[in-house]
Amino acid sequence: MSDFLKRPLQWFDIRRRWYRSLGNPTRILDLGCGSGYNCKTLHKMYPALELYGGDISTLNEAPEFVHYFCIDLNNDKLPFPDEHFDGVIMTHVLEHLDNPMACGTEIARVLRRGGTMYVETPNWTSLFVPSCGFKRSQQGPFNFYDDPTHVKPWSSHSLYNFALQGCQLNPLKAGPVRNLLRLLVDPAIILLGFVTGRRDYVISSVWNIVGWAAFVIAKKE
Repeated sequence: MSDFLKRPLQWFDIRRRWYRSLGNPTRILDLGCGSGYNCKTLHKMYPALELYGGDISTLNEAPEFVHYFCIDLNNDKLPFPDEHFDGVIMTHVLEHLDNPMACGTEIARVLRRGGTMYVETPNWTSLFVPSCGFKRSQQGPFNFYDDPTHVKPWSSHSLYNFALQGCQLNPLKAGPVRNLLRLLVDPAIILLGFVTGRRDYVISSVWNIVGWAAFVIAKKE
């Protein structure tokens, strides 16, 4: 997808709106950072930002500018002092945890007062999206259970309650992850994906159309 198309679409992207709302942050924590997708974007937006990323893997796949640490979010405490971060982001992690509420109090502890949290998971609607065999070897789920490590999907309301009850934070907004401007071009992106053999193009637009993911943004008062 060309930058000419990406840039205006990104302005309406919910996660990027949260990035922009951070102002001039000092430290951000990415839980379940993987290869550092979120961190790469944040680093471009805020070059002086201290980025910390944790994941269960002992193999660090994150960029060198990320302070990486290994953690089991089902059981481990976060290795940081109280009120250490301006923001905490956790995308497509909760659905993999057997004990997702366990990390809530730790998130609240390390988040400074006035700081915000962004959490994103598969929505319950992902249960009803048919699997698709198109370029299956490229990976990426259409149906929730296409990923064998998924435990359970969430809803906007359950994420709201995760923030409120599990993290003791003030939920500001919760809902499906959907870029309304992108809906105008999603059919064309899906067609482009099939023509060029890009499963990720097809998946990203299907996700947007059906509200495949859900999110919550919450603040520590």
